[in-house]
Amino acid sequence: MNRPLIIIGGVAVVVIAIVAFLILTGAGTRPAPAVAGAVEIWGFGDNENIWQDLINRFQAAYPSVSVVYRRFDRSGYEDMLVNRLAEGKGPDVFFLPHTAIVKHRDKIFPLPKDAGFSASDFKNTFVDAAADDLISEQGEILGMPMFMDTLALFYNKDIFNAAGIAEPPKTWDSFAALSRLLTVLGPGGDIAQSGAALGASKNVRHSFEILSALMLQKNGIARAVGATSFGTGAAEALAFYASFSDALTQNYSWDRNAPDSLDAFAQGDTAMMIGFSEDLADIRERNPHLNFAVSPLPQNAGAGASATWGEHFFPAVSRQSKNQQAAWQFVLFASSRAGVKPYLDAARRPPARRDIAGAGASNEDLSVFWRQSLTARSWPVPDDAPTRRLFGEAMDAAVSRSASPAGAVSRLESQLRLFTP
Repeated sequence: MNRPLIIIGGVAVVVIAIVAFLILTGAGTRPAPAVAGAVEIWGFGDNENIWQDLINRFQAAYPSVSVVYRRFDRSGYEDMLVNRLAEGKGPDVFFLPHTAIVKHRDKIFPLPKDAGFSASDFKNTFVDAAADDLISEQGEILGMPMFMDTLALFYNKDIFNAAGIAEPPKTWDSFAALSRLLTVLGPGGDIAQSGAALGASKNVRHSFEILSALMLQKNGIARAVGATSFGTGAAEALAFYASFSDALTQNYSWDRNAPDSLDAFAQGDTAMMIGFSEDLADIRERNPHLNFAVSPLPQNAGAGASATWGEHFFPAVSRQSKNQQAAWQFVLFASSRAGVKPYLDAARRPPARRDIAGAGASNEDLSVFWRQSLTARSWPVPDDAPTRRLFGEAMDAAVSRSASPAGAVSRLESQLRLFTP
């Protein structure tokens, strides 16, 4: 939907600067409408009703801007978006997962430099992972985060209680020790009860994110957009991860032929799994009676600052949009405290804003994820789909011992360069 943008008063740049500053710093929640126009938004994942509520609140504050939201299935969303943008028929605002920023940077219209909201303001407003993802090397703001989900440890309380274990593990050493204690092997060496669903690629939910988190905790990934490089910590992280699916190691607790890790956890067949807040509903839908809890992602003993993988998708303004100022006005409102808080409550997502994260979760289920949003980290993924495939191949090579962890990481690094813009 590309309709002409009507600028009220002829000073849109000045007004949007004021709007940006007031909204994002919290100094105001309903400044006077600055622009007029029609904005079409494409997204995925969230229920349309959640976005319609946000749109209704935005249009009550800015009646001169009309907004339409279209929701698509996640599976074919990226290809369709790229094709429509290539045809000049794309939306004014489109949602991207943060792992797609590097690949699609050229399609994004950043917040104007004179908009009154700087990179420094962004860092003071949002958690560090969002700043790392959405502020370019040139200091441009590419989008505004709506939430920040993180990896955490899910554990079966009944299995823990039966084994006399009172608390979940806080370190990876403790995690491995408990996994060994809770893994039960059958007479033929098959796994009757898994201590931890970890190590494989295809049947471990979020395997790419888990291995990335392990590597980041060991400072094994050098954060760079131009070329991803891995340090010795990356091979150490891969060796640890793969050991849980390698029958020749003492950590063996997960069969590569087992069902999906979330299904196994929901059925009570594994004591521990690693997942995001969005997995809570899936687990309860599969087994409403499962007695489980969530704790922070384990850390390396004595490693210093805590870290976990942070995941989010965000609204970006299209470089092709003819309504860029109206589009940015919506994005600014959606990510403001007044705009995003009802969204977070309805979507049951952890916040990316510091002022909300610091206030604590109103829902106990999400308390771990709210706290962890402040310690979330990621790295610039060059191209999401092939990167996940290459990580999976590295995991499988380490598990099967067809390559050493160091060799698998070296191959991974060289192959990732092929997908780096």
